[in-house]
Amino acid sequence: MKHRWLIVACGAALVIATSSSAGAADAVTGLEVKAEVRAGFRSALFPGAVVANKPPLVVPAREVWESGANAWTPARRLAFLRDTSVRSGDVGLTVRTNVLRADRDPAQWLPAPAQRCAYVAKWIAVKKAWNLTADPAEVARLRRLVSACPASVATSTTLVAAGGGAATSAPTTLPTSRTTVPASGGNAVTTTTAGSAVGGASALEVLATIRILPEYTVGYDRDLFPHCKDLDGDGCDTRKEVLIAESRTTATVGSSCAVTSGSWYSPYDGATWTDPSDIDIDHVVALNEAWQSGAYAWSTQQRTNYANDLTDDRTLIAVTDSVNQSKSDKDPTQWLPPLASYRCTYLAHWVSVKARWSLAMDEAEHRVVASALAGCGGQTAAVAPALPVTPDTPVASPVSSPVASPATTAAGAGQVAGFVTPGAFCSPFGATGVSDKGVSYTCKPSDTEARNRWRR
Repeated sequence: MKHRWLIVACGAALVIATSSSAGAADAVTGLEVKAEVRAGFRSALFPGAVVANKPPLVVPAREVWESGANAWTPARRLAFLRDTSVRSGDVGLTVRTNVLRADRDPAQWLPAPAQRCAYVAKWIAVKKAWNLTADPAEVARLRRLVSACPASVATSTTLVAAGGGAATSAPTTLPTSRTTVPASGGNAVTTTTAGSAVGGASALEVLATIRILPEYTVGYDRDLFPHCKDLDGDGCDTRKEVLIAESRTTATVGSSCAVTSGSWYSPYDGATWTDPSDIDIDHVVALNEAWQSGAYAWSTQQRTNYANDLTDDRTLIAVTDSVNQSKSDKDPTQWLPPLASYRCTYLAHWVSVKARWSLAMDEAEHRVVASALAGCGGQTAAVAPALPVTPDTPVASPVSSPVASPATTAAGAGQVAGFVTPGAFCSPFGATGVSDKGVSYTCKPSDTEARNRWRR
């Protein structure tokens, strides 16, 4: 048991004594495994964390706070921000990708495959040098990435020890192992091999990695998610692929991949069907729910990948058509499978899909899911395969979103011409402008929203 004094500033300084148990160091990454401290973070605690002319922090400020900086003095936080070795360098972080990443850790976001080795090596090295911890889901993902890397691929990152002093070398071997999945038209989609879908953390641990944000409730259209596509070019669309894969007997498949018979068990209600017309293919997290939880900011290619995801059997599932229609696009606050014995599995799949695709939860959804999983006796969530890597295309603007300020159309960061509209969407990140009242604003995300708006 370790005792320490913490100084908490809240109008006046309070000195309190607390005790905590140190977590065990992970054998693969060397990081101390410990739950995050999620309360108390404010951007103002890390002045200069995001600066237009400096590379982004490898470990974002909120993650630094949650991993141990909540107990740091202001001087130590300032020393961290002045340490040039904690910024990105050549690890796949640009101004744009940093905005897309927001404050997510490697369990929720990784750069393009070519930079993942360097990125994760630097992430581990920064955390080691500054004695920052890692939560269980983060460590689980880092372990898979490290173990998948050939011994010939290594990155040695030299960091200044926390608080100054001698430099510390933190060599880490990281993954470049990849698989190639044929895509429509014979092209290839490259993914990073992140281990098979076995083992994994508890569903509650996975739930703890999911951000709680209000839903984005405007602009959804099912056509924004191109679905029932034949992404691998084998002549079978997504519905037919799932029917063939989930039939308990060999499915009868005719010309044009027409599935005419098989045997399908619907876990939602325990029914078995032999006629495919009785079967719907359900998105466990419905397309509208995905939109409201973050997919509004995805590119069309990302939404296509999600709508046709065959890389994780928890995303799409064959179920009784009438049961799927009763579910519609409801979340667990409104609907759970009628077969009670399947509900814990369903909830584990729900949080796994949301975590894998970096989708948020609203407060009521998170509360209901957490309460239900607490009664599930340690329900586990299997390790998910890596997401398909899509071309580095700009993030699509939300449909029916507030109109962006006309002054945000200039290319490149800098002072824009004309007046800006406070709160309007804008680009590029880091641009500055002045409202018609003479108040200065910056185009940037907030602590709770990854999209850029004109903010003070």
